[in-house]
Amino acid sequence: MSTTSDYVAKFPRRRGLSDTVQKYWLDEPRRPSGALDSSLKKHTTLLNKLRSTLLVGPADALVKDIDGLTLSKYLEEIVAAVVEGSSKGKGDPEIAVDIIVHLHTRLTPDFLPLTHQALLAVLSSSNAVSATYGKDGEKDKEREDKERLAKQRLVLRIVAELAIVGAWPEGANKGATEVGKVLKGLMTGDPQYTNLPLLSTFLKHFGRAYLGSRPASESEATSGEANVREKDELTADVIELVPAEVQKKMRELFEGYFNTASKTLIKGQIKLLEQDKRNHEAYIKSGEIFEDRQQAYEKMTRAVERLTTGINALADLLSLPRPTLPTAATLSKSGLQIVESASSFTVREDGLISGGIWDDEEEQRFYERLIDLKEVVPSGLLGIKDDKRPTGKGDEAIKASGDAEAADEQDDGQGQLSLEAQRAEEEVLRRQVEQMELNADVPTEPAQPIESIDMARTASNSTVGSAVTRPDLATMDDDTSAPTAPSETITSITEDDGLQSGPAARLTALFAALPEANNREVVDKLAVEFAFLNSKAARKRLIKFIGEVPKQRTDLLPHYARFVATLDKYMPDVGAGVLEILDEELRYLQRKKMVRELDSVRLKNVRFYGELVKFKVAKPYTILHVLKVFLDDFRFNVENISNLLETCGRFLLRFEGTAETAKRMVEIMRRKQGTQHLDNRQQVMLENAFYMCNPPKRVAREVVELPPMHSFIQHLLHDVLMKRTLDKVLKLLRKLHWEDTETYDFILSSFTNIWEIKFGNIPYLAALVYDLQRYRPEFAIAVVDQVMEDIRIGAEENIFKFNQRRISTMKYLGELYMYRVMNASVVFEVLWSLITFGHAEPMPFPGRDSPIDAVDDLFRVRLACTLLDTCGACFDKGSQARKLDHFLVVLQLYTVCKAELPMDVDFMLTDTLDALRPKMTHLKTLAEAAAAVDEIVATGDQDNGYGSDDGSDHENDRQAPADDKLDNNEEDPLEAEDHRDDDGEDEDDNVVLIRADHDIKDDEQNQEEQQAFDREFAKLLADTTDTRTQQRKAAPPIFDTAVPLIRRNKPDEGKSSKEDGDGRMQFTLLSKKGGRQQIRSLEIPIDSNIAMNSRSYQAQSKAEQEQLKRLVLQNERRLERSEIQEIETRGVRLRFAHS
Repeated sequence: MSTTSDYVAKFPRRRGLSDTVQKYWLDEPRRPSGALDSSLKKHTTLLNKLRSTLLVGPADALVKDIDGLTLSKYLEEIVAAVVEGSSKGKGDPEIAVDIIVHLHTRLTPDFLPLTHQALLAVLSSSNAVSATYGKDGEKDKEREDKERLAKQRLVLRIVAELAIVGAWPEGANKGATEVGKVLKGLMTGDPQYTNLPLLSTFLKHFGRAYLGSRPASESEATSGEANVREKDELTADVIELVPAEVQKKMRELFEGYFNTASKTLIKGQIKLLEQDKRNHEAYIKSGEIFEDRQQAYEKMTRAVERLTTGINALADLLSLPRPTLPTAATLSKSGLQIVESASSFTVREDGLISGGIWDDEEEQRFYERLIDLKEVVPSGLLGIKDDKRPTGKGDEAIKASGDAEAADEQDDGQGQLSLEAQRAEEEVLRRQVEQMELNADVPTEPAQPIESIDMARTASNSTVGSAVTRPDLATMDDDTSAPTAPSETITSITEDDGLQSGPAARLTALFAALPEANNREVVDKLAVEFAFLNSKAARKRLIKFIGEVPKQRTDLLPHYARFVATLDKYMPDVGAGVLEILDEELRYLQRKKMVRELDSVRLKNVRFYGELVKFKVAKPYTILHVLKVFLDDFRFNVENISNLLETCGRFLLRFEGTAETAKRMVEIMRRKQGTQHLDNRQQVMLENAFYMCNPPKRVAREVVELPPMHSFIQHLLHDVLMKRTLDKVLKLLRKLHWEDTETYDFILSSFTNIWEIKFGNIPYLAALVYDLQRYRPEFAIAVVDQVMEDIRIGAEENIFKFNQRRISTMKYLGELYMYRVMNASVVFEVLWSLITFGHAEPMPFPGRDSPIDAVDDLFRVRLACTLLDTCGACFDKGSQARKLDHFLVVLQLYTVCKAELPMDVDFMLTDTLDALRPKMTHLKTLAEAAAAVDEIVATGDQDNGYGSDDGSDHENDRQAPADDKLDNNEEDPLEAEDHRDDDGEDEDDNVVLIRADHDIKDDEQNQEEQQAFDREFAKLLADTTDTRTQQRKAAPPIFDTAVPLIRRNKPDEGKSSKEDGDGRMQFTLLSKKGGRQQIRSLEIPIDSNIAMNSRSYQAQSKAEQEQLKRLVLQNERRLERSEIQEIETRGVRLRFAHS
């Protein structure tokens, strides 16, 4: 609406024209000075100029021509020329008013009345169409209305301007009244509201003059009413050219028209919603919407949108609030139900990156940063033609430039039409979704087989039609392909697909490389290579190849979609062709929805569609149409819906253009999921799809910051500890501040929270406890005590999520026994507690149940097997072996009294029994197990399992594991050097051991005895060695010839094999005859010299062997005693049991 400042700026000119008009209403016509020409030629020239340049000017040239002619004889012709010039072309109506007022000074008083009558006739021409139109009647009517509005728009401005300057003899009041009649006629004779643009034009240029000052709105009144009034008030030298009563009537006229149009708009919106509901019901019943019904709905939609645009503009010009249009969610009329607009879930706007559409930056780069082929491929190969404006002179250049501007306007018009069509389609989809929400909570019957799904709207405007919306990238023919020489074209042999042999071979190689493209760099490289081979035939082959993606290769779909998206910018027929193939395939799959063998094809089709949507090759509303089709037949499309949401659901819920509609569709899916009876697999699929496209808010994990000392201890036990670093870790742990309570507690918790350590490092941690108990005996006791407490707490609570902790703790207990940190009684106590804890009866029997040890709970069997696998091999002799045998029998009774063993538990128990007692009979039935237990009870040899308290364990036979000490050969040179450095540092450390005085005296006495024993043993060895040397020197040689090796069937005992029963001894005689050795057996009497010497030699040799054996055994016993003394010095008490 024109403002007060515009009115003040134009007031001097209008005031001057008004004075001129009023003057010559009273005076005679003005006669210019000089001779006036009355020739027909000059007047004809003037008439032509008035017809063509009345609105363009310049006004001074026309005024000069008018003042040089008589004009009186051509009054009617001049009036007709002025009217024709006023409604023709484009220009400034104020120039036409200046010329009309000047003509009034020459032709008063007859000119203006005739001009008014002709101009008002143009404005009063009805827009009603009396004649019948042909096939394209609607388009013809729209074209005629457009031409009429363009003509009347200029004429209305001229008439309104003439009324302001007093061009009517009766004065400005009469002129304003005539303008009001014209406006009223435009309002009342327009049931379709096609004249809204005329009224908006009038208010835009003359609203302040005819309607007066703009009333202050509520917001303006509350914020600054005084300022608004100051702006709208006129200065002292500016007055209102239109009377106030006329302004009041004019404002009431426009406000009444606005209210009527608003009511009509609301009614039209209601009818549109009703029609939308009827279309939806028809679609539900028949599976399609008839063409006439669809056309009527589209026509109504266009009318409502046009009326909405006009009324909104009118409301802004009149400073009135815009009408609130009803929706399906707010109406409860004509069968429409009110639908709650509150969402059942919240779409998270945040994400790992801004916008939240993509999961991470890598995915964002993959889908958004596409290579521009124009930068690496010549424009000629892409079919892009440079726009060259004509540079000629004269009329040809003007005409060419005019044609170019017209083409640009036509392109803009087509783009605007396509945009409007897309918006209309989106609005239709929104309304259909609102209607789907009405029936979402009602279980629907299985839909009839869809033979023809109405997806034409999906493909027409959104996919195939996308090529039409890009006139600058029109489809390319063969003439835009890669240029080739004429000779090559003539001599080349074309293949069936129209490609030459060279490009065809390169294209085949490109197709062979596409399935191997597994990253975006390779895909972009292949896209550039295809651009150099671009032709119509090549694009057809590409579309066919991509449309035949193997159904098992879903991993190729994102890369193929990127390939298509890269080409789609300059080759829109590629994307349109691929989408057309997918649409046809989807329609076929919907018809064959009962065929389960096509599930893999459905998966490929839906995922490919979703990938193309994320690249925006397919318009986002296309996939929403597909999702709507799936939701209409929900039961048979659960897998399709899940795959679709998993592929592009996150994109649809966060993309600005589809967020609202996609959110409603997901809500409909959730409602139908709750009302339908789906199996567990389908429920899980829908839940996974929902949370993938709309993941719940994740709470950031709180990282506990440890003090530096605690972090160092954790680093030693978690990262550094291994077999080769045991000594190093031990030395570092010994150097810690053990007297600090906080440090000691953290070390103890680190050694007892065994589940935080790697399972393979549990033996090494037990070895550290064994080594530390020499220096910190109370620490080892605390570790064992806490481990036992953890085992008992786990048995009392029996919480499933702590099962892994219980396994680690039981493994740790076995390793502590293996490293002699505790005795066997603790192990047997734990084993028997696994069978008896929580039960009133000590022995298992069928049906025995407990809240912490149910009949079907077999985890205690796993714990027993873990402990036995760790340390059960040590119980292989003596009383410990008998105890283990008894426990294994009762354990098998415990298992058979439980429910049926799972396969893994059965295998674990069998492996444990085979490893500990290979010859033991496995008890598979209750009768066998009960008989075995009864036999143990009958013999009276059973033990309650808690071990003998006398300490008679055969722990002297149990050796420490071989890996408790380091092998120096396995260390690296650097580690060995570090160890030497550590040893040097360790020598400086003073290890203080608190021991009793008698222990110290015993140690000194043992050392003296040890030294005396070593001296005697060395002397004994020296004497024995000297005696044997002398005997060997004094003894004569018995046989100085090398005895050959003789193979016999029976073994001999040297030269004399055995003695016969008749007092003879058998010898073997070796002789030589004729260069050959001969062997003969001789039997010699025992009392002969040779036999007696032989027997004495054998007796002497046997005595020497016995002596050496005795010395070796004495040495071994001495080494064993020294080892036992070393162990006792570490604080370990040993108990020996002799069988």
